[in-house]
Amino acid sequence: MPTLVIKDLPAELHRRLKEEAEKTHRSMTKEAIYLMETALQGWAEPVQAGELPAPYRGSRPLTDKMIQKWKRKGMA
Repeated sequence: MPTLVIKDLPAELHRRLKEEAEKTHRSMTKEAIYLMETALQGWAEPVQAGELPAPYRGSRPLTDKMIQKWKRKGMA
């Protein structure tokens, strides 16, 4: 099984991880694995064709400037 070493872990993060592990009756390693699995849930699953948005069919071509503007407005 692969091993992960985390260097320079902030003391506050270490303390919080330890507290959560104690609350859930897990080791710190098991708690860290649980939190990473929860945070990454769905990332490794392939996207199904039906889940993709419809292709852009506007009257003019998309530009990077338009996309950046929509991102700022939360539309992209």
